[in-house]
Amino acid sequence: MADPHASDAGAVDAAHAVDGAHGADAAAAAAHGGEHAATFPPFDQSLFSSQLIWFAITFAALYFVVSRFIIPNVSTVQAKRAGTISSDLDAAALKSAKAEEARTAMEKATAKARADARATVDAARAEVVAKLTVEQEQAEARLAERIGAAEAKVTAARTTALAEVPGMADALARDIAAKLVPANA
Repeated sequence: MADPHASDAGAVDAAHAVDGAHGADAAAAAAHGGEHAATFPPFDQSLFSSQLIWFAITFAALYFVVSRFIIPNVSTVQAKRAGTISSDLDAAALKSAKAEEARTAMEKATAKARADARATVDAARAEVVAKLTVEQEQAEARLAERIGAAEAKVTAARTTALAEVPGMADALARDIAAKLVPANA
């Protein structure tokens, strides 16, 4: 059976060896004036090849992820959105056409109702005018009859009065003559 601490000790020794190598590089860099140790890693020319490889690998991975997963999802959402907008526009156009038809039908119904109402009013007006005309004619006939009866009464009264005038004049003349000429004279 292998000792697990032995493998850990080997790993720690390897790590110390790497640190020692970096420490030696840093010491060598410090010996050369410290210019090499202070270089920003992306601008270090000794790291360009590895940076280019990692850049290519990262770009390929990102391109793969975007082209395989993100762009299809975005395209699907855009197609679904375009379909939804198109169907909504079609539905709106259909409803607009139905609303226009309903407005036209409502205008026709309103015009017909107005014409019917006007015809009803005209018929009622004609009926009322006819009734008024008949009643007016009947009233005029009754008035003419009453006027005729009144004129007949006036004529009869005048005739009666005129018939009594000679008798009254005779009596009046006798009374005047009796007063002017006494009976004993």
